[in-house]
Amino acid sequence: MNAGLHTVRDTIRPYLNLPNAVHVLCFGSFINRAGSFVMVFMTIYVSEQLGFGITFAANCFGVFGLGSVVSSLVGGLLADRFGRKPIMLLALFGGAIALALLGMVREQWSFLTLVLAFSLAVEMYRPAASAMMGDLVNQIQRPLAFGLMYIAFNLGFAFAAPIGGFLAQHSFQWLFWGDAITTAAYGIIILLFIKETLPKQTALEIETVGRESTVTWSEAVTHMLHDRTFVLFSLATLLTSLVFMQAFSTLPIYMSQLGFTKEKVGWLLATNGALIVVCQIPFTHWLNRYHRILVILAGEILLAIGFGLTTFAETAPMFFLTIVIWTLGEVVQAAFKQSLVADLAPTNMRGRYMGVFSLCHAIGFTVGAPAGGQILERWGPQVLWPTCFVIVLLAAGVYGLVYLRLERIRLQLEHASA
Repeated sequence: MNAGLHTVRDTIRPYLNLPNAVHVLCFGSFINRAGSFVMVFMTIYVSEQLGFGITFAANCFGVFGLGSVVSSLVGGLLADRFGRKPIMLLALFGGAIALALLGMVREQWSFLTLVLAFSLAVEMYRPAASAMMGDLVNQIQRPLAFGLMYIAFNLGFAFAAPIGGFLAQHSFQWLFWGDAITTAAYGIIILLFIKETLPKQTALEIETVGRESTVTWSEAVTHMLHDRTFVLFSLATLLTSLVFMQAFSTLPIYMSQLGFTKEKVGWLLATNGALIVVCQIPFTHWLNRYHRILVILAGEILLAIGFGLTTFAETAPMFFLTIVIWTLGEVVQAAFKQSLVADLAPTNMRGRYMGVFSLCHAIGFTVGAPAGGQILERWGPQVLWPTCFVIVLLAAGVYGLVYLRLERIRLQLEHASA
C-alpha cells in the first residue's frame, strides 16, 4: 500500500513542480475547452439544423482550416515579434466575438465568412501558447508541461461533448453563446495572471546570426527548410492530421447516419477526453525515459489500428472500442510532438516553429475534413476508414526516417566529442 502511494507521489510530483504559469495556462485551457461546443457539433448543426447538407458541413471545416493556415503562420511570427501574451489575448477575445456572431446567421456565405473570421482569430492562439510553454520549462520538463496542458484540454472536452449534446437537443444557440463566454473567460485569465515570456536572444544566437535582432520571416523560412529533420517531422505530422480530423468531422456524421442520437454521439466522443485525463500523466511519466520519436511511432500504430477498425463499427460498443484504441495512440504521442518541436527550434524562432507545427493541423482541417466528407458521401465508410489506416501507416514510415536522422546526428556528435 505504501509502495503504491509512493509511486503515485513520484508520478505526480514533477507536475506539481512545474512553474505556476503552466498551471494557470492549463486551468484556463480547461475552462475554454469545456465550453468548446461549436466545433464538436458543427457538422451536425450545419447539415441537419441549417439543412445545408453533408458536403457543405465538411467544407466548413475546410474553411476553418484555411483560416488556420494563415493564422498559424501569422500567429507564430507575431508571437516572436511582439510577445506571446498580446497575441493570445487578441486570439481569444477576437474568437469570442466571432462565435457570438456565428450563432446568429442563417445564410451559407455569411456562415462561411464568419467561420473563416473565427479561425483567423482564434487559431493565432496555438503557436503563441505553445511557444510560451516552451519558454516556461526546460527540455526535461517539456513533455510534462505539454502533457498537463493536453490533460486540461481534453478534460474540458470530456465535459464539452456530453454537455454540448444535451444543449443541442434543446437549442443550438446555447452552444454558440456558451463557447463565446468560455473563450472570453480564458482571455481574462491570461490578462490578469500571466506575464510575458518572450526570451531575449542568447549570446550564442547573437554570435551565430551576427547581430542582435529579430529574425525575419524569410530568414526563418530559409532556416526551417534547411532543417531536414523538422521538414520530415512536419510532413509526418501533416499526414496524421489529415486522418485525425476525421474524428471530429466525418465520424460524428457517420454515427448520426447509423441512427445514433446527438447525446449518444457526444457521450461516445467524450470517451476520448476522459481517457486522456486518466492516462496522460502516467503514460507521459513512464514514456519520458524513451526516445521521443519511438514513442510517437508507437502512437501512430495505435492510431492506424483504431481508425482502420472503424470500418467494421456499427454498434456503440464497437465505436467505443475504436475510440479507445485511437485515443491511446493520441495519449502516447501527444506530449512528445510539441516537446520535440520546442527542442528543435532556436529560441528566437520558437514561435514560428510552433506556427508551422500548428499549420500541419490547420491543413488537416483544410484538406482532410472536406476530403473525408466527400469520400464518405460518394464511396462510403468502406473506403474512408481503410484510407485513413493507410495514410497513418505512411506517416509512421516518415517518422521512422526522422528517427534515423536524429540517431545519425547523435552518433556524429558523439564521434566529434570523442
